[in-house]
Amino acid sequence: MFVELLKAFLIGIIASAPPGPVSLLVVQKTFCHGRGAGFAAGVGSAVVDTFYAVVGLFAFMLIGDFFSRNEAWIMLIGGLLVAAVGFSMFRRKPIQSLKVADTTKAKAVKYALQAAGCALANPGALAYMFALIALMSLDVSETVAPVWLIVLLVFAGALLWWFSLAYVANKMRNSFEIKTLNRVNKIAGAVVIVFGLVLVVRGIAMF
Repeated sequence: MFVELLKAFLIGIIASAPPGPVSLLVVQKTFCHGRGAGFAAGVGSAVVDTFYAVVGLFAFMLIGDFFSRNEAWIMLIGGLLVAAVGFSMFRRKPIQSLKVADTTKAKAVKYALQAAGCALANPGALAYMFALIALMSLDVSETVAPVWLIVLLVFAGALLWWFSLAYVANKMRNSFEIKTLNRVNKIAGAVVIVFGLVLVVRGIAMF
């Protein structure tokens, strides 16, 4: 059972690790609003990663077929959403001080939803989760560990990754000048816009 739980925990970490718009969003929120804001964004992505894990464990045929049939629309709409998030990051007012206010619950929910939207916009993430589950040979029909515990460990692994990224970004933030932070924020926003536009173009090409 321990091995199965360890596999679930590693899946959560590895599924979150690839660089992408969510990673940039977490770093940007940390630079602008502090570690709590970056972690809040990471929680949104962790929820999506866990959802994909549940789909991969239980409903591959049902949900996988839906994503396959609607992949073009998902990429098109999701790409527009990602580009909009990137534009919001790019046009944000420059940082004037390294001091940040505490992240309120409303703002934390906002950041989490932004990250979740970016994560959901990429159908490839679902296929990646399927591949990880297959690679780890994690079969719920044969596991001796409680399924809810497996899902919880996937979520915990994803949370650990995003907490670590926000922690590192916060350490870097304190070593940068304000001008450098503002430049990084602009670059991050521009890259996320490009991610979104690439998804839009791929979606249009699939029609």
